[in-house]
Amino acid sequence: MRSLPALLATLAMPLLPAALPAQSCTQAAAPVALVLSGGGAKGIAHIGVLRVLDSLGVRPDIVVGTSMGAVIGGMYASGYAGRELDSLARALPLASLFRTYAPRAPGALDSLPALVVWEQGSHSFALQSAAIRPPEANSLIDAAMLRGNLIARGDFDRLPIPFRAVATDLRDRSPVVLAGGDLARAVRASLAIPLIFPPESIGASILADGGLSANVPVSIARHAGAVRVIVSDATERPSDSLDYFSPLALADRLLGFLFEQPADSLRPGDIRIRPEVDGFTSLDFSSERVARLIELGETAARAALDGAPCLPRGRARSPVLPSVIGAVRTPGLTPAERRGLLERLGLGGGTLDVKRLHAGVRSLAFSDALDAVWLNPSGTGDTVSFELAVRRSPRRAAALGLAYDNELGGRVWAGARDRTVLGGAVDAAAIFALGELRRELSASLRRGSGWSPWRLPVLGAQAATESVRRFDAGRHEIAAAHTAEARGFLGVERDLGDGWVMGGGASVLFWREPGIPADHAAGGRLELRRDDRAGTPILRGDFELTPTVRRAALAGAPLLRVARIGVQPLFRLGWGERLPLAATFPLGGTDGFPGLHLGELRGTREAMGGLVITVPVAGPVVLVGEGAVGRVATGGALLAHDGWIGGGRLGLGADTPIGPIRVDYGIATGGRDALRVRLGRWF
Repeated sequence: MRSLPALLATLAMPLLPAALPAQSCTQAAAPVALVLSGGGAKGIAHIGVLRVLDSLGVRPDIVVGTSMGAVIGGMYASGYAGRELDSLARALPLASLFRTYAPRAPGALDSLPALVVWEQGSHSFALQSAAIRPPEANSLIDAAMLRGNLIARGDFDRLPIPFRAVATDLRDRSPVVLAGGDLARAVRASLAIPLIFPPESIGASILADGGLSANVPVSIARHAGAVRVIVSDATERPSDSLDYFSPLALADRLLGFLFEQPADSLRPGDIRIRPEVDGFTSLDFSSERVARLIELGETAARAALDGAPCLPRGRARSPVLPSVIGAVRTPGLTPAERRGLLERLGLGGGTLDVKRLHAGVRSLAFSDALDAVWLNPSGTGDTVSFELAVRRSPRRAAALGLAYDNELGGRVWAGARDRTVLGGAVDAAAIFALGELRRELSASLRRGSGWSPWRLPVLGAQAATESVRRFDAGRHEIAAAHTAEARGFLGVERDLGDGWVMGGGASVLFWREPGIPADHAAGGRLELRRDDRAGTPILRGDFELTPTVRRAALAGAPLLRVARIGVQPLFRLGWGERLPLAATFPLGGTDGFPGLHLGELRGTREAMGGLVITVPVAGPVVLVGEGAVGRVATGGALLAHDGWIGGGRLGLGADTPIGPIRVDYGIATGGRDALRVRLGRWF
């Protein structure tokens, strides 16, 4: 007869599991790869997947990414948590990278609004890229991968999680697995979407988007040693219907065809996460889309991982950032170019300042001389050496722009820029602008443009004639005043970063106007400006002081976004003494004041504030509303109590391939009203 303990043990056996979970889950120790697909903007859904993996404590043994999957995977493998990537994706200017055709004239051409830009690189002249500005995209990728680049120092297995980026060799469309070298350059090659990003040259290979050969690189992960895979697949299932008359929808479908390959089969123990990204386009990085895609990634990951057995647990290796700069090699650069670039990047000393280096690579987004700078870090321990691989911007550029206003008539400008003068030591530019009211010719010479934060010396000259509009007390336009002016400038410019530029120096001004003898003035001039990444002015400041003429002007129009609604506060301040007629301030500047004719009110004092609201209506069409208050006067206090007027206007606008179009009607206090029709940005 069995003892009582033996009997109780026998009765309890059916209630116990056959083995402990750690004993039955033999797959938990097998190497697991996280595979992140391409998909353009749809790949933002990977961030939601990573947030869920982090919340479950899941840690893969290797990350393999293609295209957008390489971007997100490279940062994740570098030690960024899913929540950090979430914050970065919402904060970075991703939407500004991909745009409809909006050419940008070089800064040497005063960033004038261009209809078309031709550029000459190593070959003949060609149209500027229609969808992306390479310096901006390259600098953004450089900065995003900086932490990982410094940790890896040429070997992606040194990252907190080993990483592989997948690109495509354009010679035979074979996949190329990048496991070392410059991390940012590898990711940039993997992201080289045809017709949007230029291909990337690494060694003897010309590499394009990895999605052309392995958009969901499961087999590559297995070749890298993974036994199991967790796949985040952000590719879209083609819909049964398509608007064949929509160029954007058709282009997105054709782009999808390029990235379609037979899917790799999954094995027992593999996990596939498929966010519902159908209906999202590949290049829509608007803030609403980014937030929604991250949410869809989280939803799909929770559904796929809920109750999944044998998930890999663990912690990533602690990253070690170097602190000492070893050698810095700059093959192919002149001594002056080397000095300027090292100053811009903060690599001139022996101690590595990561924040300054990050700010330096981001500042390359605004460079007119540099298309890309790959750091190629190497070294061990706390030392890092660099071999900077520099790709120069096009040597020459020519641009053309035009605008039309129903009151001011038509206006056209043409300009050219050449960075090869005196063996590349001088950046030369010339602009000619012609309109019904104003004609001008200007030229400039700059030394060190684009390499160092400093540009010196800067030599500029301008000659112009202008018919200044005049109105009688009844608001009727009378004969214009014909004026002429010539200006010279010799000074320096300093790139302050993030689009800010400051310049100052000596200036001389000659002018002539009706009824007054020709006159001149010489003194000092200071300029401050900031452009956004599309080249649109955000702030302009101009201060001139001579023994006779004194002038100060400040104007700003930053564009903010609240959901899909554009909010643009406006302000203008102007003050002057003994100003030439053409240098006085028209209320509202070139955009005018609601309800007034352009140039109707003009004086030596101007103060104006306003707000522009744009609301999407359908497609590219937006409803535009503006309200403003302001005053102009000749002499007296800038912000005196008298002379203020208010106004508002309402209309429709649209961005088109030939520039923005706007039609609106405005009213102002005192019974004034005016209709405005404008094509393009006035200059």
